[in-house]
Amino acid sequence: MLRFAISDLRSRLSVLKIFLACLILGVTLVAATASLYRVIEQSMLADTRALLGGDIELDSNEPLPDEVLDWIRSGGTLSLVRELDTMVSDASGNNFFRAEILIPDAGYPLYGELQLTPDQPRAQLTAQQDGFWGALIDPLLAERLGQSIGNDIQIGAARFRISGLIEAQPDRRLNANWRGLPIMISEEALQATELIRPGSRVDYEYRVQTDRDLDVWLAEFEQAFPEPRWDTTTFAERSERLAERLDQIATALILIAFTTLFIGGLGVANSIHAYLDEKLGTIATLQTLGLRRRPLVGIYLLQIGILGSIAGLVGGAIGLGLSTAALSLAGDAFAVADSSDLVSLWILPLLLSWLFAVLTAYVFALPALARALSASPAGLFRGSVQAASHEPRSWRIASYGLLVTYITTLLLWLPSSQLGFLFLLALVVLWGLLEALIKGLQFAARALENGGFAERNFARRLALANLHRPDSPLRATLLSLGTALTLVVACTLLVSTLLRALESTIPAEAPALILYDVLPDQVDTLEAGLESLDPASQTELLPLVRGRLSTINQQPIAEVLADNPRARREAMGDEYKLSYLSGNPEDLELIAGNWWTSPAPEGQPAFMAMEDREANQLGLSVGDQVAFLVEGQSIPAEIKALYRQKGLQTRFWFEGVMQDGALDELIGRYVGVVYQSDPAAKTSQQWLARNIPNVITLRTADWLETAGNLLGKAAAGLAAVALVSLTASLLVLSSVVSVSRRRQLYEANLLHVLGARHRAIRLAMLLETALLTFIATLFATALGALVALPLAATLLKLPAGDLWWLGALVAAAVSSLALLGGLIPTLRALRLNQALLLREG
Repeated sequence: MLRFAISDLRSRLSVLKIFLACLILGVTLVAATASLYRVIEQSMLADTRALLGGDIELDSNEPLPDEVLDWIRSGGTLSLVRELDTMVSDASGNNFFRAEILIPDAGYPLYGELQLTPDQPRAQLTAQQDGFWGALIDPLLAERLGQSIGNDIQIGAARFRISGLIEAQPDRRLNANWRGLPIMISEEALQATELIRPGSRVDYEYRVQTDRDLDVWLAEFEQAFPEPRWDTTTFAERSERLAERLDQIATALILIAFTTLFIGGLGVANSIHAYLDEKLGTIATLQTLGLRRRPLVGIYLLQIGILGSIAGLVGGAIGLGLSTAALSLAGDAFAVADSSDLVSLWILPLLLSWLFAVLTAYVFALPALARALSASPAGLFRGSVQAASHEPRSWRIASYGLLVTYITTLLLWLPSSQLGFLFLLALVVLWGLLEALIKGLQFAARALENGGFAERNFARRLALANLHRPDSPLRATLLSLGTALTLVVACTLLVSTLLRALESTIPAEAPALILYDVLPDQVDTLEAGLESLDPASQTELLPLVRGRLSTINQQPIAEVLADNPRARREAMGDEYKLSYLSGNPEDLELIAGNWWTSPAPEGQPAFMAMEDREANQLGLSVGDQVAFLVEGQSIPAEIKALYRQKGLQTRFWFEGVMQDGALDELIGRYVGVVYQSDPAAKTSQQWLARNIPNVITLRTADWLETAGNLLGKAAAGLAAVALVSLTASLLVLSSVVSVSRRRQLYEANLLHVLGARHRAIRLAMLLETALLTFIATLFATALGALVALPLAATLLKLPAGDLWWLGALVAAAVSSLALLGGLIPTLRALRLNQALLLREG
């Protein structure tokens, strides 16, 4: 049986090219996304205690009170890491980069291992030797500075010698490349830098190691200190947040892959249908010669399994190769910690890809196979394959069983089963709407034909008849075409929305220099110095006041969020960055309410605008009242507007913008922007580093280039995924055309033999194709937008309604390309010998 199945396949393998291509494309995306997800999941979530630095982390902008420290030490081990941002330069003072200064205590790290080069104790490497303090720096920062071990660098007022490199840091932030690469120094060296002065921003990160149940620990800690001035996070919460975000991203990517695989499944069904059309004679001959149905069924099931296995292994191998290439480009950011995970990271995705390829092949091929093998040999010789009245019940049971297995496996394997269920539900609704559309079209075509619309017009009558006659290809064409086009339109809208968001994230006009941590007594010196260097420059400073939310609509935050302990801890522990609007250098975009023009009134709540994400998390809207606690003073405010940031303008990321004058008595530092040319920005950066070293400067040209590269890679990845899905759709649509082409050509020549002119036949075919293209485009645009717009609004938080035209353009182009691509060869074939074509059937 195996030998016959293989030899039979080899005889007409060219007919099944689309079968293999569709499956390989879909399985390639499934394997690539699955393996990437597993590697990133293992890398990020393998040890979240080490990622956080402890079982519990308490972040504060001031040292914790002694009673708090004593309470923590009574039930666990405590470690402190102080952090502050500053500028670091090479010995010549020409190159400046932002860095994050870390001053860990002797107990650091509680979890994981700090790997240094050379492999010596941290205290020894950071000690003072030969008049220079030792500094441990990130290898990437050393590369940017053009320095190595033994070279000198300048931090604040002190000269340091690079004594080692930080090869691996267990609690390294995922955004370290944005916030500043780390430098570790000692407590004594920090005093020598003279960076700490009244008003300086220093973060105190306390990590706790305990054997107690974390929920019990947190409950007792909150009871002992009900009004915290710190942010508390457990490793379990950090792990849950990372896993939730990772699952959402992975599910979205895997669903795009399965969308492509589903579209490929439609191509499988059409390819098998075309293949069986050419095998009707073989099937009829084998049955009339006495071959029983069971071995005949086994032969064709075996063929489908062979093709599915080939596609699964080839597509899986290609997908794993793409995943490996992507990981190699990422460097050691997502390194696999243990080679023993080879099975779960690589072999398991390959096996799952093979499984889904085989299941997809059987799910979509079984109905066509059942219709072909259940008909009588006499019907097969006439070339009419239809489901027989005595179709075995076992075929239906097998089809439904495979479908249930496929759906169950998909839902169990997806990181987010809820999104997977919604995806499948959307497909069911899509097919239901398509079936309704087909019934409506057939009814309308019949009514138009009988109503006189096609009277005395042969081409119209023929085109309408082709839409409603019993063996019309309308159903197969629209089901495949409509489903594929709808999914393509939805993917097009989502991808184009993301691409537009990525492009708009980079502002067209950004300031040349961004300033952080300018103290009030340095404002005049800073502005005068920058103006003397470049009289054409413009400096704009904004106050930065940090406060904690204390009340919402006159109710304490602890009472408002009493039923949600985590939300209560986050709201009470988070610091809100408050400022004024001024010239709006953040490029804030108003989405609700209105800006104000008057200053804050005395004795009344000031107006404020809140960032939309913060307001949504707390359920706040325009008109609500809040109060912030700043240095023991309550600042009441009424929410007058909600805003969002349009891009990466300055990265101040204010959570609230207050009415002018509301914060005047509490201003302890400023942030700002400088508008000037990039060469002038380099000179200004050097001057500030030498004269006001505590001020952190960032040239926007540097990080905009980095951001542009990162976002460009993300956009290229999204475009590549969309291109693969579009290619699969075109293959499916070409398979749809190939299925109906043979019947269409036969009937056209029969009509010509009976007296119809080629001109009328061509016109009828063109009308039918134009009608199908218009209907499919209209339906796919409407339903694709109906699927994509809510997803863009709810999951991506991005508007996409104004891009509907792009979905319509893609749908029209794809449907026209597919249908005309099949129609043109058919029209050319009409010129051939009619007798030969009729004999060929």
